[in-house]
Amino acid sequence: MISNDNKQKVLSLISEIETSTVKHDDKDIAIDALCRNITRESAELAKSNDSLMPILRTALVINWRESAMKSRYDRFRKKFPDITTLSALKRVMDCTDALEFCKKYLNINAASSAADKNPKYCLLKELTDGFLEYQKEHGFSSEIEAIRDWSGKVNSNKLKRDCIGKRHGVGPGVIGNIKLNLGERVIKPDRHVIGVMKEFLKVDIPFDRYNEFASFIELDARYLDCILFQYGKSQNISAQACAEVLSNSE
Repeated sequence: MISNDNKQKVLSLISEIETSTVKHDDKDIAIDALCRNITRESAELAKSNDSLMPILRTALVINWRESAMKSRYDRFRKKFPDITTLSALKRVMDCTDALEFCKKYLNINAASSAADKNPKYCLLKELTDGFLEYQKEHGFSSEIEAIRDWSGKVNSNKLKRDCIGKRHGVGPGVIGNIKLNLGERVIKPDRHVIGVMKEFLKVDIPFDRYNEFASFIELDARYLDCILFQYGKSQNISAQACAEVLSNSE
């Protein structure tokens, strides 16, 4: 991992990150305060029975800012209160043209000739179909039970062999986002997180060891994920060359 001397240097740099300020809801807030609030919210997510939320939010956030995802997610839940499960979502998707679904349900103005190839639409369909198949195959009584069971077993290094991981558009970044929305204490291999780890903390380890690293420096993994992401975003630190990390992998 890293030496004890380097550990102290890393902890000092992390303290610098924590005292940095970022804009949140049009207000300046210290990163540590923001991320402690987000970490506390994870405890509530871990108790949630909402099977739609982690999948819909994950599909909507790809290639979008979190704020854009949130506005579209909130709109969906407000305008379509009867769609509360993956089963209900699948029924609507199966009987709705891709272009209409993108515009009406996701508030996405997709091109008419390529709506069925829109990455958010496609990922939402892949995940919905995949988790419903997983639930049926393993005999789970609820959708959220099936999602949590899969999340506890998935290996990000063997996604091509995984029933969800092998689906188009699913990679470590998608896996990490689902886990965070389930309230799990994990670090998502986001390009900002990877960038801060390598460029600011000078810790060059595989992303699948980030959770182990969090334990080594005695920080909650969800909290560490949050401060690294917020700092990387605010300082424009991004691992531009990590496409292979965030894309589908073996």
